[in-house]
Amino acid sequence: MKDKRRIIMTIVGVALSGIGDGFIKAAMLGLDPFTGAATGLSQMLGMGYGNFYAIFNFLLLLMIWFVDKHYIGIATLVNMVGIGYMIQYTSEGILRFVADMALSGMGLQLILFFIGILILCAGTSLYFTADLGVSTYDASALILKDKTGHSLKICRIGTDLLCVVVALVFGANIGLGTVITAFCMGPFIEFFNRNLAEPILCRHFIAKRQKIC
Repeated sequence: MKDKRRIIMTIVGVALSGIGDGFIKAAMLGLDPFTGAATGLSQMLGMGYGNFYAIFNFLLLLMIWFVDKHYIGIATLVNMVGIGYMIQYTSEGILRFVADMALSGMGLQLILFFIGILILCAGTSLYFTADLGVSTYDASALILKDKTGHSLKICRIGTDLLCVVVALVFGANIGLGTVITAFCMGPFIEFFNRNLAEPILCRHFIAKRQKIC
């Protein structure tokens, strides 16, 4: 039962992360840092985002394998194979809906962006807490936290800012949303860890006094 709950949290968390990123991409206020870096590189190479995302993550996976295998698991594989396409199809679907409904304006963009970042951080928190692996990019902040002793939010801000630089160099859509994401994802993920993911896991195991509780 323990493994079943963790697997469900992982699958739901990864799916929500892809949907959230799709909302952020559709908002066109600037991509989240990693998506921005990957988008810039894929545009430079003339590849579809979904295909490039899978290849790029495989290369990152090889590096993580030699640094800390602990963070490689189900979530890592699902991210590598599926989340890039989920971002692509979600953003395209939202943009088609917006065009069909003749909706536009900064207000709509802000709504899509904030819905996206909340969904993204909630999903990330779920599969972080499930501890069945994380995406190759998320692993970089977690490994940095383990190696330096700094908090997750500080390490996440650092890796996000590095991705912003890469995105700028390769001409991805960087804007207000990118900056907000870079500084807010770490704190938001920690908030959802405490108030969503850990309570979900603890509710079932509290009688056994699991360490996470």
